[in-house]
Amino acid sequence: MIIGIDAREGAKTQRAGKGEYVFKVITELIKHSEHTFVLFLDRDLPEIWDKKNVKVVVLKYPSFIWQFLVFLHLEFLRPVDIYFSTTSVIIPALVRSVPVATTLFDFVSFIFPSRHNLKAVLLEKMWMKWAIKFSKKLFAISQNTKADAIKLFKVSAKKITITPLAPVFGPGDKKINLNYVNPILFIGTLEPRKNIVRLLEAFEQLRRDEITATLVLVGGWGWQSKEIRAAIEENPFKKDIKVLGYVKNIDKKFLYRQAKVFAFPTLYEGFGLPPLEAMACGTPVVTSNNSSLPEVVEDAAVLIDPYNSNDLHKALKKVIANKDFRYKLVEKGKKQANKFSWEATAQKTLAELAKK
Repeated sequence: MIIGIDAREGAKTQRAGKGEYVFKVITELIKHSEHTFVLFLDRDLPEIWDKKNVKVVVLKYPSFIWQFLVFLHLEFLRPVDIYFSTTSVIIPALVRSVPVATTLFDFVSFIFPSRHNLKAVLLEKMWMKWAIKFSKKLFAISQNTKADAIKLFKVSAKKITITPLAPVFGPGDKKINLNYVNPILFIGTLEPRKNIVRLLEAFEQLRRDEITATLVLVGGWGWQSKEIRAAIEENPFKKDIKVLGYVKNIDKKFLYRQAKVFAFPTLYEGFGLPPLEAMACGTPVVTSNNSSLPEVVEDAAVLIDPYNSNDLHKALKKVIANKDFRYKLVEKGKKQANKFSWEATAQKTLAELAKK
């Protein structure tokens, strides 16, 4: 079978959650030499994907032009048996001559539009409905995303296969030392949906309880970050708030392993990869009781109300102060993380792509 894949996000050197999903799934898929994979790219092919059963279509153009050209390529040349759209909803909404499978990550644009990038909101509201309608198959990264798709777009549950994410690690080349007492770690884009302001409030409460700790924020500055920057500057304990910026995924394990607790009080997640990665590294997790997070962490983390900074404060305090409780979370977390693997996700994905 000839399977076409939008590989752009996975080919980037700096990859966020979607990029890691694309990279890991493609890396596993192309191991199946009985199939031919046509990778559609906007840059050169990464060396790791250079296999005998891999062909490439490289179009080095901006996103909109790239998608228009790929649409024409698929619609009129029909070079593949099925096209796997990993991150775009535009091509699935347009293509008719080739069957398309589309990955659904989340519905932030529909549930929290004011907390999301305006361009993304406009594009998804324009194209998502038609992408879901005209895709032959849909992949959802969590049960929650599947439920949201059914609720928002009345799509049949039978059309959607759940293909969860898994921890992303590799041989790190930059050991980052957190030489702080009780480091509280957050990893993710610094934007309103991640609820950083309430995390800062909870940290302030913790310090007023005379518990020594350092809040370590890892991730690039995102959409509408002005409020977060102001909250950091106004925090009376700002000298103990460290903003490290973007850190490569292969190096994050050093950070997870050094953290006393991983805090992830986000307002909404399609999956929530950082808590799973933290658990895989033996770090206790405090995270939100909403969206996909309860199904990812189950009973292996402390679930809090993300709209209540006092709830978050109490959870962080308990994990830091109670050694036995912290140990139990670590053991449960490791077992929970072992339930997820990229190999299993790729196998489920391939089974659906290859199904007639």
